Amino acid sequence: MKIGRNDPCPCGSGKKYKKCCLNKQQPPEDLLYRRLSDTYNKLVDRLLDFADRVYGPEAMGVALGEFLFWEEKDSLEEALSQYAPAFIPWFLFNWSYDPEDCPIELDAPAFSTIAQTYAAEMGPKLETLEKRLIEASVGRPFSFYEVVSSNPGFSFRLKDILTGKHYDVTEKMGSEGTRPGDILFARIIPIDHIHMMVGCGPFLIPPGRKPTIIQFRRFLSKRTGSITKEDLVEYDAEIRDLYFDIYEALSAPPQLRNTDGDPILFHKLTYEIEDPEEAFEALCSLCATEDPATLRQSASLDKTGRILKIEYPWSRKGHKLERSLDNTVLGNISIDGRKMTIEVNSEQRANTIRKEIEARLGDRARYKAMEITPLESMMKEAKAGGGKGTKDHDDLMEIPEVREKLEQMMAQHWDDWIDEEIPALGGKTPRQAVKTRDGRESVEALLLDAQRHAARDRRMGEFELACIKEVQKKLGLDRPLKLPRVDKKREQQKAQEIAALIEKFGRTKLDPTHTELATKLCHTIAKSPDLALARGRPEIWASGILYAIAQLNFLFDPSRNPPLTPDEICAFFGTKKATVSNKALLIRQTLDLGLGDEEFCTPEIADLFRFYETEDGTIIPGFMLEEDED
Repeated sequence: MKIGRNDPCPCGSGKKYKKCCLNKQQPPEDLLYRRLSDTYNKLVDRLLDFADRVYGPEAMGVALGEFLFWEEKDSLEEALSQYAPAFIPWFLFNWSYDPEDCPIELDAPAFSTIAQTYAAEMGPKLETLEKRLIEASVGRPFSFYEVVSSNPGFSFRLKDILTGKHYDVTEKMGSEGTRPGDILFARIIPIDHIHMMVGCGPFLIPPGRKPTIIQFRRFLSKRTGSITKEDLVEYDAEIRDLYFDIYEALSAPPQLRNTDGDPILFHKLTYEIEDPEEAFEALCSLCATEDPATLRQSASLDKTGRILKIEYPWSRKGHKLERSLDNTVLGNISIDGRKMTIEVNSEQRANTIRKEIEARLGDRARYKAMEITPLESMMKEAKAGGGKGTKDHDDLMEIPEVREKLEQMMAQHWDDWIDEEIPALGGKTPRQAVKTRDGRESVEALLLDAQRHAARDRRMGEFELACIKEVQKKLGLDRPLKLPRVDKKREQQKAQEIAALIEKFGRTKLDPTHTELATKLCHTIAKSPDLALARGRPEIWASGILYAIAQLNFLFDPSRNPPLTPDEICAFFGTKKATVSNKALLIRQTLDLGLGDEEFCTPEIADLFRFYETEDGTIIPGFMLEEDED
């Protein structure tokens, strides 16, 4: 950034540049950063002492409650230990005491940040660099910044995911250990040609969480258009709320589930049976992978050929999570004389197998006991075993046939993934998502996260990385995204033309509220980088927009009085129903418009899809609330 003659000198002297270092060798950026960093650290200490003296010791607790949305913590110290790197700058430079919104009364200045109050009290005694730091920091919003490149120990280049702006940030400690794709929750302030981080979340957010941030960006851009710094300030609470959701999801211990989605909890059921042969005949069909004759080949038999002892899997055809697998193992059945045991990995499967045994054997199988072993205990036992399981796994991987089968399964998994509906993509498939800028960015982030996981796998990582690279190629991520070139002036003209058509239709067929919603959608489309109103007939766009609004607000419901039909829309504009239906689908998918969307549904319809939790934990839809209920 070029320094003007009359700008403050970057050395921090407080003099104008022309009267200080203009004719000298410009101080290195590292020197200015060190001065700023040292001054900032001392300023924070002074501000904290000032806050305690002027605002009172209760102020920090009040501000922390507001910062955390009044989530209960065991102690102030515990909460500060978790959130201090982000909270302290927010407390000093963003928070202000609002008497009407504070749970307790403070004897403190209202509606002024601590830093501003301190600067006013200090007046001319305030050091020039401190004053400039306060001016740059007050009200500066938090945002999510993606690491574009890094010079560890010195600086990194960051991109604000919400606004799209890039910053070259001088940062010593924060730049160490970061990689492209990592995400920071932070505040960045500019001082002359330096950008520095003042406040940052205590952990790096992995790329896999970026789609969640992009979904919020879409939500925000629908309300504001191009997102600005002022928008980040206005939506400060929503941005922090998203950060805490991500923080809690990453901090929570992983909950392992089986292929049915049930929490893993190992159960061992024991039965006393009358006859092992009879029990096998009754239960052998629970194995979907082998026929009874094949299972008998591994059994211990008596002289007459009747079963004495046998062990086989309880399984079913198909697999919910991996289409490349043709069966799912649900448990293990073991018969040894008059004793039968069944081992499963969830409470739900334990209940299911008990019902099966009761239905198939009745009182000829007497339930004796159930042993439940938590996953943590199983893991401790495995660890105490000296890593034997790991060694067995390594030995299996040395068998060419085993490795070949695993590679086939992995290749099939990634091939299927392209057309799977992914929750992180809003229920879209990767193939659908990459057609828009936001969707493409989300898919790229998910694949980067997958690449990182694969790189840690010393056995199959190299092969999986090759599979992911092939997915990127199939989705066209190795090529620039081709989107229609938009002439903004032409888009606005076209939007006005289409809006006039919508209003003409609305005067005879719709009430003013739905007409207004359709017009609003028209202007939202004009701002979208992924849709181009200038391309296509105005009548088709008007029909598609009205069709989408009608779908979102149930205007095609036959019980509505008067009813609206797709044929009426198409007849009015001279368009085809199939074309209009496809256009409406394109609009809804591109802008992520779902049922209950607050922007494009009437309040009555939105309330049908808005749910609230009462104090006793009951979940109720919004329309059941009284108007004065909180």
